[in-house]
Amino acid sequence: MDTLIALASLLLLLLSQNAAILGQLDSTSNGGSGIGLPRPSSNPPSPPLSLQPSTPSITHFVNDSFIIFCQTVQKNIDTKWRDPRGQTRENTKGRVHIEKKTTGLLALVFEHISLEDRGNWTCEVNGNRNGNRNVNVEREFLASFELLVNQKISFGKTEQVQSVREGRDALVNCFVEGMPAPEVSWLYNGEYINTVNSSKHNRLSNGLYIRNVSQADAGEYTCRAMRITPTFSDSDQITILLRIQHKPHWFFNETLPVQYAYVGGAVNLSCDAMGEPPPSFTWLHNGKGIVGFNHRIFVADYGATLQLQVKNASQFGDYKCKVANPLGMLERVIKLRPGAKPWGPKRFQLKKLYTDAFELDLPTPRMINVSDEMQIYGYRVAYMSDTEFKFSAGNWSYAKQRDFSFHRGHKFIIPHLESNTTYLMRAASRNLAGLSDWSAVKVFTTAAGCSWNPSLYPIYALLLAFIWT
Repeated sequence: MDTLIALASLLLLLLSQNAAILGQLDSTSNGGSGIGLPRPSSNPPSPPLSLQPSTPSITHFVNDSFIIFCQTVQKNIDTKWRDPRGQTRENTKGRVHIEKKTTGLLALVFEHISLEDRGNWTCEVNGNRNGNRNVNVEREFLASFELLVNQKISFGKTEQVQSVREGRDALVNCFVEGMPAPEVSWLYNGEYINTVNSSKHNRLSNGLYIRNVSQADAGEYTCRAMRITPTFSDSDQITILLRIQHKPHWFFNETLPVQYAYVGGAVNLSCDAMGEPPPSFTWLHNGKGIVGFNHRIFVADYGATLQLQVKNASQFGDYKCKVANPLGMLERVIKLRPGAKPWGPKRFQLKKLYTDAFELDLPTPRMINVSDEMQIYGYRVAYMSDTEFKFSAGNWSYAKQRDFSFHRGHKFIIPHLESNTTYLMRAASRNLAGLSDWSAVKVFTTAAGCSWNPSLYPIYALLLAFIWT
């Protein structure tokens, strides 16, 4: 019994000691003195500074504008921005500058973002928490964000017309710019070029490499840039005309080596040749330069036409056309011989009238005392409406023209006219030596109402039969 009492007394003593300790802990945690265990706060303290917008990274394109604020909790803290190179930004003007909006609010302003702005920008607070400079404890607080800069696709100084000499290797330059760097592909005249394991084409960082170019490689090359990222996708392209430099060559071989004219008439001598660079054209008459006021030369990139007003027999002879560029030269001689002036139309009248056309009566004449090659082989008809005639003050150089040649069953029809409209017309005969004098001007008026095309009569009949049934 004594033993049990002793054990109970010891147990009560231990319980009372534990209760005292627990009481001390509880009083300490509730603001009392003594040693207590701290409880976590339900409202953690605000950070010393924050960024607005608050994001670890921000993406913009070159030339975008952007502003971000650094805000401090305490008013008397020195705040500053550091760029990705660690340099403090203190300027208040310029493309990238700072602006102090209110106490504790410092703005970083990008008026025009450039690629050099990429990287981590840091807002730095360097001060003490109590605002007392005598306090020994001083801490540094930081907040930063990463600026990601994308550059829109562009093609820099890429020239849209490029050239290379025939038989050499070529580089079609295409200077693609963009960040992130886009993927580049090529098209030729709209068709995709496979540059993988190709013996002809090779894609380089600055263009398309073409081996042993020929005339067949001339044309339009499209440099296409494309990119796909987790945040955006875009594409752009530029078309480049590639010209293959080569010596001149004739491209119109129907030029007659012998042509005819008559004194008082006119003649056009043509000289057409291709070359790259475009060649120069020079005309000579009997080995000498052409002088005087009785000629005009019309020059294009790939041809030259010599127009002669034949005033006397001295203008007949050999006319040489010389074509040259830095890679070569061509020559062609056209012999201009006197021919017979064609007779004018003996009869020029209206044969049939339509609402949108005239059928003309122009008989086939035969000249006497001339060779068969000098016979008339057709007509030229010039025409314009009475309104056009008044507007041009009677200048026939503004008239439309239609050439006809003789052959069996041929009809002389002037189509595509306005209904119920008056037209003025004149005609001239044609042979190898040129045009005859123009006929007297005729005045014809198209019919009013709907136009019935004779070639469509079977269709008209079917439509009428369908309507009647």
